[in-house]
Amino acid sequence: MKMRGILTVVLLSIGLIALNVPVNAVPFPDSVQVGYPDGSKATLSNGDYTINNGSTLVNPAYITGVLPFIVPGKGIWWDNTKKTLIIAFTDSDDYIKKRFAIKIGEKEFIDNGKIFELRQEAVLDNGRVYLPIREIAEAYGNTVHYTKSNGLINILIQK
Repeated sequence: MKMRGILTVVLLSIGLIALNVPVNAVPFPDSVQVGYPDGSKATLSNGDYTINNGSTLVNPAYITGVLPFIVPGKGIWWDNTKKTLIIAFTDSDDYIKKRFAIKIGEKEFIDNGKIFELRQEAVLDNGRVYLPIREIAEAYGNTVHYTKSNGLINILIQK
């Protein structure tokens, strides 16, 4: 009898503790897969992307596949004083030059002096910059197909 009373108390305690544990909805899908116009693919995990206002934003390294120029190694810079991400290209003389700039919180980016409007601004979250991949891809004339199922977001970008 004594054993049954102890078991009941233990089970009730476990049940009460379980009720007090907060349950958090998963804010992100398991992963994001991006298919680029050249046929290459990238699978992004948490930290490589974020969801903001219903839009998928990605680490700048994953934007380079939609840009109409080749980004050299170490061709992505952060200007902390201006809160601006800069992406460079290599010109015909093999000099690395600034080409693309996007400021955190603004709904536009500049490429080669031309301003492109965006619906979703770039964000800075926990020291990381995230860019709206759909809108940047579309700014360069690409078509973007987006699907989501079973915890996986698929973004297919086509010329």
